[in-house]
Amino acid sequence: MVGGRTGEEVDSIWPVAVLYPYSGRHMKVALINPGTDEKYAVQEPLNLGFLASHLLANGIGVTIIDELAGQDVARELGLYKPDIAGITATTPMAADAYRVAAMCKEMGIFTVMGGVHASVMPDEALKHVDVVVKGEGETALLDIIRDGIGNGIISRPYIKNIDTIPPPARHLLQMDFYVRSKSRIPHSYLYFVPEGAKTASVLTSRGCPYSCIYCHNTWRGMPTRYNSPERVISEIAGIKKEYGVETIFFIEDNLFVNKKRLRTICELMIEGNVDVLWGGNSRVDNLDRESIALAQRAGCRQITFGFESGSQRVLDLLKKKTTVAQNKLAIELCNEAGIIPQGTFIVGSPGETLEDVRLTMKFIEDSGIESAGVCIATPYPGTQLWDYAIEHNLMPETYTWSDFDYLNTPINLSPEIPKQELLKLIENVNILLAIRQMGRVNVLSAIRGIIKEPSKIFAILQSLVKNPSLVKNLAKRVIKQIFSSR
Repeated sequence: MVGGRTGEEVDSIWPVAVLYPYSGRHMKVALINPGTDEKYAVQEPLNLGFLASHLLANGIGVTIIDELAGQDVARELGLYKPDIAGITATTPMAADAYRVAAMCKEMGIFTVMGGVHASVMPDEALKHVDVVVKGEGETALLDIIRDGIGNGIISRPYIKNIDTIPPPARHLLQMDFYVRSKSRIPHSYLYFVPEGAKTASVLTSRGCPYSCIYCHNTWRGMPTRYNSPERVISEIAGIKKEYGVETIFFIEDNLFVNKKRLRTICELMIEGNVDVLWGGNSRVDNLDRESIALAQRAGCRQITFGFESGSQRVLDLLKKKTTVAQNKLAIELCNEAGIIPQGTFIVGSPGETLEDVRLTMKFIEDSGIESAGVCIATPYPGTQLWDYAIEHNLMPETYTWSDFDYLNTPINLSPEIPKQELLKLIENVNILLAIRQMGRVNVLSAIRGIIKEPSKIFAILQSLVKNPSLVKNLAKRVIKQIFSSR
């Protein structure tokens, strides 16, 4: 047996690990971001960036291969010739991850898989790779390399001080591809990003203290941990200098939950003249006028909320612990401060009725928000919705992970509402939002966007005919835009 950690020290509930016959600092690791659907390529794979920076700090050779960004995995593997391939897996792209794993095995490369899907479906993932990492990967991957763990499912304690992990190794990411996300995918959540502006993502905390039934955070059992404000400012300054970005989006679950830290970050941005526009995620009950005003002064131009529903009954069913009144207040506070309120909604939750769905659609219509995403409740593995679907025998005999994309879910959690009815209501909301957005964006850009989606032209015209007030408001805003640009 090669020296190192024994199988007994790996979590005992998993298959006993064996050791593979090579380990040490000379190892070369290729971290792979699988997938070909560009709608998932809005933000850099920062998870792999953190893994890479941690390996580099410990003397391990590493590269990142990003299939989502257009790289040819087989070609890059052939050029780099790694000893280990570390593959990340989210549920919609699990099949892609397994495909890449098979490719690596055919090339004789030792395979490790991590990520959310592998963490919640480790036995499934282990059928495709040598080792599965459950939970955070930095410590686990280093142990696999140093101690020669060669088979099984392993987990390691969460990292208490995430400042000990260096910033993502962005020099190994396809940054030229990702800084153009707004141009490549104009209808993403990056609504605040000006046309043509370079953008980047940052992740400055881990975990979430809430337990919404649709979110995978409920299984993690990890406390929320934060990078220090000084570390955050240093990272943003470095990204701006190196890649010329003009906008930043904080992709953590809730940027505004720790108000003291947020206040310090904003103050440091203002004092240091960190000249970037930025956006981030927040719960509606974490906002107050003081925080949002300070954030606006520091460059905040968009806050994305999980509104989820316009029905209080559904919010309670989702264990959201927020109210419809708080949803409305969050929008008002953003509008007062000159910040774009962007949000997501869920329809088709367990126990939801058609009347509940209509309350959500009415909320969107009455609120005046211009950027929102409406999703069908999707029971991702590891969530309480997944458990509900199993307990109530709602799982179909066959399904594919790629269908778990918020609209094509094969599992109907509210059988009393036909899926086609939900899709029709969602399309109506999307048309309404498209019309509203036409008054804000550059007129020529709006026309180009419509031309790219000709299937929507008739629907938009039909909606304008049915809603003369929309025509009037749109005309006013377009005229105002034209004259203000002179």
